[in-house]
Amino acid sequence: MNHHDKDFTKELTKLKINRSLDTEKKESMKMALNKHAEKKRAQQQRKSKVKHAFIWLSTAAVIVLCGVFIFQIINNDSVTAPDKEQEDMYSDPDIQHDIAPVEPKDTGIVESEKRSDKEDSTSVFSIKENGTETDTILLEGMEEEVTVYNFTIEPYNIQFQMEEFLSNYETTEEEVRFYSGAENAEVRIQVAESTTIEDTIADVQESYDHKFNNAEDPHALPADDNVYEGVTQHVSDPPEGYYLYQIDDNVLIIQYEYDIEAADGVPPRLELLRKSIQ
Repeated sequence: MNHHDKDFTKELTKLKINRSLDTEKKESMKMALNKHAEKKRAQQQRKSKVKHAFIWLSTAAVIVLCGVFIFQIINNDSVTAPDKEQEDMYSDPDIQHDIAPVEPKDTGIVESEKRSDKEDSTSVFSIKENGTETDTILLEGMEEEVTVYNFTIEPYNIQFQMEEFLSNYETTEEEVRFYSGAENAEVRIQVAESTTIEDTIADVQESYDHKFNNAEDPHALPADDNVYEGVTQHVSDPPEGYYLYQIDDNVLIIQYEYDIEAADGVPPRLELLRKSIQ
């Protein structure tokens, strides 16, 4: 019996009701008591459901938080584990020689510096002086002892001599120009890389403003000049022309021109130049 039923019984006892209640009133009272009991049970059931729901939600939240925490631990281990494993493998002398080291990635700045260093290490066209010596050439049918200057073309290591009359020179990134003191004769020398004489002739001829269109065809240079195969072409007004020599995979290009007044002195000096090439 619940608390409300006991109170109701006490009240009946106080009134000392001895007489029997009629059947209709008994049923009415019984229904009131049952309705009151049903209402209390419904309230208790609602409280129980709310309590269970709160407990379930709390438990689910704890499970979710635990799952997130465990996932983070596993994820961190999977990221750091290879580095530790790799460190152990490199520290083992028995297997170190079988493992290729991991090269660090280069940044754009490092790559730029590497390209710059590579470009600086590659020699550009230049002339190196190697001292002087004396030689004999024919000038106007007579032998004459002259001073010759020794030069080397870098980076091709092509050596040649230039007689004192044409020993003044100036260089650019592509060629060297030798000239006389009176500027009445000059010789220009350059090197065409990775090509042949046949592929070079047309370009050289065009540099003379098509003056060679009506000239004789190029012809081979004397075999006793030097050890290299070469061709030449010459025009007389004004005197100018070129020599081409195949040296390994490159072509040595020698172009010359001079005034009529120097016609007797320049050809012997050009012959000395051709024979000195090595």
